[in-house]
Amino acid sequence: MKAFLQQVLARLGRDRITARERLYLMIGGVATGGILLYGILSTASWYGDRMRGLDRLIRQKEEALVTLDQVRKEYVRLKNQTGSLDERIRKDEGKFSLLSFLESLAGNADVRSKIAYMRPQSGVVVDRYRETSVEIKIENVTLDQAVKFLSSIEQAPHVLRVKNLHFRTRYANPQFLDVTFLVSTYERTG
Repeated sequence: MKAFLQQVLARLGRDRITARERLYLMIGGVATGGILLYGILSTASWYGDRMRGLDRLIRQKEEALVTLDQVRKEYVRLKNQTGSLDERIRKDEGKFSLLSFLESLAGNADVRSKIAYMRPQSGVVVDRYRETSVEIKIENVTLDQAVKFLSSIEQAPHVLRVKNLHFRTRYANPQFLDVTFLVSTYERTG
């Protein structure tokens, strides 16, 4: 290092420097080297932190993209399902009577004679659909008969929905049930 300093001083035109000047030059060189080293290390640290932050942000955005893709697929599935429901509702309009359809299903399930009542409910308009409902009570039926009747309603080619399902065992004979439920269908209002 001493040879290097002598070459620098020779080029500056001074061959002899005092000890004090030499000390100042060394302190200046060390300070300059320290500042340069600090600048390089802090820049590298900042760069590393920035890269880690960007990597974390990339992972978050990739996860958000996966979630968005799942939501899109669910939306498409629900839209297709709604479209098929709309098609099924449109196909039944004007040709479908809920009461007579339920009576025929009850006959097929051998519970027609066990029907205590079938009460039509007033229609409710929700969004662009009018819901028409019938409350049914069948008495003194076995669990198999009730399940067969409810399954036939669920598997019907029409848009039907069973709500408010209540089973009660008969006091006199617990093998038999009284079943009360509401069956709804929908039609477009507009």
